[in-house]
Amino acid sequence: MPRFTLFFFLLWLQAAVAWSQSVYAPLNSDYYHLIDRYEIKSGKHAPGYQSTVKPYLRKNIVQLIDSLSCDECADLSDVDRFNIKYLREDSWEWSKKPEQTANSKEPFWKYFYHKKNDMYSVSNDDVELHINPVLYGLLGVGKDASPYSYINTRGLEIRGSIGKKLGFYTYVTDTQMRLPGYYQDRINFFKAVPNEAAYKIFRSTTSSDGVTITPETATDFFTARGYITFDPIKQINLQFGHDKVFIGNGFRSMILSDNSGPYLFLKLTTKIGPFQYVNLFSEISNQQDSIPTYGALPTKKYMAYHRLGLNIGDNVNIGLFETIIHSRDKSQGYFDLGYLNPVIFYRAIEAQKFSADNSMVGMDVRWTFLRKFQAYGQLNLDEFNFQELRKGRGWWGNKFGYQLGGKYINAFGVDNLDLQVEWNGARPYTFQHVSNKTNFVHYNQVMAHPMGANFQEIAGTIRYQPLPRLNVTAVILSANYGLDLPGRNYGSNPLLNYNEADRPAGREYGNYIGQGVGTNLFYGELVASYQFRHNVFIDFRQVLRDQKSALSQFDRSTVFSSLSIRINSPQRLLAF
Repeated sequence: MPRFTLFFFLLWLQAAVAWSQSVYAPLNSDYYHLIDRYEIKSGKHAPGYQSTVKPYLRKNIVQLIDSLSCDECADLSDVDRFNIKYLREDSWEWSKKPEQTANSKEPFWKYFYHKKNDMYSVSNDDVELHINPVLYGLLGVGKDASPYSYINTRGLEIRGSIGKKLGFYTYVTDTQMRLPGYYQDRINFFKAVPNEAAYKIFRSTTSSDGVTITPETATDFFTARGYITFDPIKQINLQFGHDKVFIGNGFRSMILSDNSGPYLFLKLTTKIGPFQYVNLFSEISNQQDSIPTYGALPTKKYMAYHRLGLNIGDNVNIGLFETIIHSRDKSQGYFDLGYLNPVIFYRAIEAQKFSADNSMVGMDVRWTFLRKFQAYGQLNLDEFNFQELRKGRGWWGNKFGYQLGGKYINAFGVDNLDLQVEWNGARPYTFQHVSNKTNFVHYNQVMAHPMGANFQEIAGTIRYQPLPRLNVTAVILSANYGLDLPGRNYGSNPLLNYNEADRPAGREYGNYIGQGVGTNLFYGELVASYQFRHNVFIDFRQVLRDQKSALSQFDRSTVFSSLSIRINSPQRLLAF
């Protein structure tokens, strides 16, 4: 512990000589689609960052917008110009003329909303401060949503910097929520709320067997994210706090996603020429055997992640990564300091320690071309034996995940019509390990694709913005996966162990995607979202979900309609 205290004290001293500092724009698929759209439209890499690693610094978002040349802006529609103005106003402190950008015509009560995106803001040489409310109110009805569904979120978002050297961010909300039956079943099965950490349930019944989930059951949880960030030198950015990281260019990620709750981490991002090197050291939690309760601290494990990214030419990016999940007992100091080594290739360290830690390696690639298209892919090798793969016998130990996708902006010559399609899959037992101390799970949720493993999925999105303030988004996905029977592990559930005794009849060969209880899923979603004023949205959402299984007990059909208002809050993901 003293060594860690000294380490972070030295980081704090470095902040005294740090460069002008920005915070990150929170993860939000709708918001990040706009940013990525204009990188594709520019026809070249965004300056200052590699878009595979999210979130992005606000100063880099504005830098991208400002870098668009006259040629690239010549064919911008009125909707594009509105979006660019919106992105610039959302990070007005980094615009070329911050004193003029995003000014409101009429501040509220003279003290509030001087800037369109800030309820209250201060900017001087000593401190920069942005304070905003957070609200998400939803009411929904339909089949499998009895008696009704709702989201009630209230909170506060604060960001800024001190002396233009040290950036800080905090986001705190309190939420009560009940969503359609398939969503509530997922909470009950994994003992976790998707994308969140600790929670409690209410409006349930209690029996001798414990808590019984009923249609009226709802969840209550507190979300807290926050961090500090600074640049000790121009080429390096440090971020320390409690938040999430997303690796990828797709709708999903097979490497590291925001599917689980936030976690404590230290992230170092080094950019030198075409290279970007990311080190992520995280503290995550072992799975819970029951619903987490406040005051009962979960046991810890640790993740160390490295990604080396390389820009090739103006429009190709390749990344190589590795991840180690490990856990030590108290006598060994909990975190293995050997994994603080910032140099890539942990396998050598792991071998020297005769370790049984969980290691994953892989790569991602992205190619942008013709200022309209982007192709991308990911490969995650959890465990892999090429000789067994060649034999084609379905060896259980060949565990890997993959993704292949593409984006098409201004599709078929229609302004602001953007299409995206991707193919995702994971072999059985991917992300599982010998115990919950080393699986790729945080707060009972896999840290990659929400379906875990033993699945294939085709996912598509259609985004159309007919008017500057109106966005229409359709999400369509079709998936095939295998479910587990009680007491059996066919490889889909990341919480289970892959030991021989836990696999059906010690199954060594003959494993394939979709084994177990074969299940097909269709999910369709249509959202019309109107931006009433800056970061204030009114949404109508229609969801159709149909799950058909080889065993009728797993069949489920959902029809769900909802109306919501959001202030400085992303839409909650329902697509699984």
